Amino acid sequence: MCGDRSDEEDAVTVDAGTWSIGDTEIIARAIVEAPSVHDTQPWNLRLPAHSAELEERLDFAEPGPDPLRPDRLISCGCALANLELAIRVLGNRTRTHLLPDPNRPELVARVETLGAATPASRDLRLYAAISHRRSHRESFADIPVPAEMLADIQSAACEVEGVGVRLLAVDEAAALADVLAYATEAKRRNPHYQREMFSWTSHWQPFGNNEVVTDWDAALDDRGAAGRAMVTTGSLDTGALAAAIAREAVFLFSAPSASTEELLRVGVATQRAWLAAVDARLSASVVTHPLRVEDSAVRLAEMLDLPDLPQLILRVGF
Repeated sequence: MCGDRSDEEDAVTVDAGTWSIGDTEIIARAIVEAPSVHDTQPWNLRLPAHSAELEERLDFAEPGPDPLRPDRLISCGCALANLELAIRVLGNRTRTHLLPDPNRPELVARVETLGAATPASRDLRLYAAISHRRSHRESFADIPVPAEMLADIQSAACEVEGVGVRLLAVDEAAALADVLAYATEAKRRNPHYQREMFSWTSHWQPFGNNEVVTDWDAALDDRGAAGRAMVTTGSLDTGALAAAIAREAVFLFSAPSASTEELLRVGVATQRAWLAAVDARLSASVVTHPLRVEDSAVRLAEMLDLPDLPQLILRVGF
């Protein structure tokens, strides 16, 4: 899902006299550096008096079923996590309301300032991590992440109410590999998804698995250029994939539903975990696409006995 920041500024609307130029720069930069699906930054930021408002950009919506909207909402949640941090490090207490105005369906969150407060040291560290966050889409070094680091990352995410955060056990890697293979097989014969599928598993298998470099027709992928591309040609070796997953630290983020509010919470929890990982000098990356394929999320929930459907996979490592 989430990609690295782009150089494009998101839309920022500021009421005169309510936020200083310096405040606006700190807040806007935090929003720009939030991860988002395909680097789209699908939000607008408004800074009315004593508050900040994050809006979903509805111009990204596709007619009919919109397969990317869950990831756009999670992206908005990531931006919201950065927004909260930026306002707090400016010396404010905050209160966040999700979906605060039924008459403005595009308004996904409002962060109110509640008076002056000394920034917490943890918020300062997480805010500092924003500018260092990147997506590491390759395998990690074969160095186990200490348990206390993993506990801190999980704790940062679990501060968000209603989001389940589970560290995948070594003996559960096969279940995730099976679901990745199931999702790949479901899409393998559709040429539109050939290039996308490689990114699902290249995190764990950067040298590929049944992929070839071939000519790519831009008509197959309106988000990618034509030319030489890596595409999937066959079924995955689930045993090799499971072994690769088992060597890493993998978190599963789940929610009771795929409602707008729940997906925003998943995004907030994901970004807080990601920033905690960066603060611990770790790298991370996110995978969501295979969980959107047919009943893949349901299958994984049943295999791992999860109470809610998984919405996002976060890998961390050295």
